[in-house]
Amino acid sequence: MMIALRQKFKSHAADHRDIGRLPALGLMTGILLLAFALGARGLNLDPIWADELSSVTSFGVFDPPYGPAEVIASLRQYSTDQAPLYFVLNAIWFQVAGISQFALRLPSAFAGVLMLASLYRFVEYTINRRAAVMSVLLMSTNAFVLLYFHDMRLYTMFMLLAVIHSWFFWRLTGDSRSSWISWFLLVLTTALLFYTHNFAVILLLGLGICHLLFYKRSRRWFHVVAGWALGVAVFLPYAPVVITGLGYNQRYTANPLAAAEVIELLAKLLVNGQTLLWLPILVAITLAIWRTRNVWAISTIVVAVVMVAAILLINWRFNLITANRLRYFLIAWFLIVGSFAFGLTSIPHWRIVSIAFTLFWIVSGFQFHQSGDVIQYAGLMARDRVYPPLHDYVYHLNGNTETNDYLLGFSPSDRVNRVSRNSSNSISDYYLKAQLGIDGYFLHSHLKRYRLERDVRDILTAHPQVLLAFDPSDEPRNYARTFEIIAADYIPCAVLVDNPDLHIQRYAHPVLGCDNAATTVEYDNGIRVLDYAAQLDEQNERLQVLTWWEVPDESMLDQFNISLQIITSDWRNLRQVDRHLYDKIAPWNVIELSTVDLPAGDYRLMLILYERDSLEKVYGLTLPSGDSTNMQTLLAFAIGDQ
Repeated sequence: MMIALRQKFKSHAADHRDIGRLPALGLMTGILLLAFALGARGLNLDPIWADELSSVTSFGVFDPPYGPAEVIASLRQYSTDQAPLYFVLNAIWFQVAGISQFALRLPSAFAGVLMLASLYRFVEYTINRRAAVMSVLLMSTNAFVLLYFHDMRLYTMFMLLAVIHSWFFWRLTGDSRSSWISWFLLVLTTALLFYTHNFAVILLLGLGICHLLFYKRSRRWFHVVAGWALGVAVFLPYAPVVITGLGYNQRYTANPLAAAEVIELLAKLLVNGQTLLWLPILVAITLAIWRTRNVWAISTIVVAVVMVAAILLINWRFNLITANRLRYFLIAWFLIVGSFAFGLTSIPHWRIVSIAFTLFWIVSGFQFHQSGDVIQYAGLMARDRVYPPLHDYVYHLNGNTETNDYLLGFSPSDRVNRVSRNSSNSISDYYLKAQLGIDGYFLHSHLKRYRLERDVRDILTAHPQVLLAFDPSDEPRNYARTFEIIAADYIPCAVLVDNPDLHIQRYAHPVLGCDNAATTVEYDNGIRVLDYAAQLDEQNERLQVLTWWEVPDESMLDQFNISLQIITSDWRNLRQVDRHLYDKIAPWNVIELSTVDLPAGDYRLMLILYERDSLEKVYGLTLPSGDSTNMQTLLAFAIGDQ
């Protein structure tokens, strides 16, 4: 039987019922544009989620620039189970395109469209144009696949490589005139697949079974095997890292699914949530195989079944797949959808059947997406969509923030502040720290009473300048109390954003004031004064000094002191206050010096950092002036008539 099947194999047999080249080109252009529009929809709307945060961490967004070595080091620290190619390419991309979520998600959309174009060429070569167009149409309107067109993850790139590799596999096994370029691309795509995702072995297993069952042993047969072996050999230098991370996902898998549950959900996702569609699909495929005896269709189904079975076997052994990890099956998606297209376009009256089926498929996909049900199966994406519109914060605040601003906002989920296990940063850090250069925190919008006051006062203790942000159209329950706590000690400054759905206003400690120009002092020992401010209160005869410290090592708090001194024009020290750094100075503090009984004259307020035991002063570089001295002038002032 196998010999008969081999003899019947013809990769691109002519068919008088096929679509013409120009009509097919027109249809493909429209489908690709539709796919890009659907996939790119929301690129800059949905907040990034936990897995995307791990991606941007390994891109080097928080500590650019990253080369391949830094990307691999990051993956070994945070995402041991991930192969490096996707992350290396995006580390290069963001240095050109920027780090907005739109820029970082765009490569996934591009890879998805290229995957569809490659799918067309693959199915056109192995069957015909009408099946190719149908494959692309079904794939481009599958709600689950479209989720990954605007996901900052590797899956569309992985599918693209899988389609290209399969295309060249069938070309090399079915066309004796293949050039050396085709052989080179077989080897290259083998290596690239493994450097993209560990499940490349699943595709090679499926194609290997196909190669074993459907093709006779010949020199070309062994050349294909050698090409695979060479591609795998290129991956071997990175293999130890993959082996180290084999148990990574298993450690964090909760509620793994049994095989029957996985198959049930997979069947649902493959047909846009309408499992009734399986009936016409299976009837069409069975009828088409019976009528055409198409070896490609039979071999494709075999490859897809082997791949699905292999993933189920891995899940049985390692408990990897949960209800939100069905993405592991995406590598087999194009083969399954290609089988659908073959069945629907190879039966009598295929145009009528295909049009009716496609319309129902598209409507089902739209409803599946709109209902939000499909998102439940895509990682933790749904959970992480309940954050505030953080991209709006970036858009409105870009260019309007100061170095020492600290944004205080509200969120229905405090996960936005949580540091992921795959990153040393949080999702709020990506929007605020990486894109705006400021820190921030989002209070849970239902936080109240003691915890609310504690959290707000802790923030004020560390930051004398805050940006209070909220949505006036949906005011958080605890906004009023938060405002009262801030307004009790801080003065209102500029309103930075005043929109119906976003209001942001700066508040500052009275000593710091609203017009303070940030001044930094960088000391030789690594200690920094992030900012300082001083004012003369003539009515109460006192100086008020705010200093804002950053100490790199906690042990230095006991090692160094600061001294604030009032100096005359001839450098006589009339008054001073000395404090330990650990004595409520870090991170910031207001110190008062009395000016009572100071004789009339000109004075300067000086700041000195010194080592406690040796009394040796530490030199510091004042920015932006560039002055280096061991006695920083904080304020020049006068007492009495001059």
